[in-house]
Amino acid sequence: MRRIVRNLALLGVFSLVTFSVAAYLRSPAGIPAALEKRDKVRSMEDENQRLREDLENHKEFIQKLDTDQSFRERKVREIYNLQKRNEQTIIVPTPATTAPH
Repeated sequence: MRRIVRNLALLGVFSLVTFSVAAYLRSPAGIPAALEKRDKVRSMEDENQRLREDLENHKEFIQKLDTDQSFRERKVREIYNLQKRNEQTIIVPTPATTAPH
């Protein structure tokens, strides 16, 4: 008789624990939250990679500005719309995009 009561008690505790774990995993703090956090981590990793690439590109641009005099001069002239003496600059307008009728 004691054995049956003990087995029923163990079965009840096991069922209660199993139900509690299943309920927690299905709750908003369970699996859905873990999946959301995983997606957020992935997007942050992608953003970090993009920022690393941007940083590398900027470093290369700065290095080129430091080492290449003609490149530096050309960039300054482009940014400030400057020109050399006796130089003619032709500005070609870009075509405006029109919406289809």
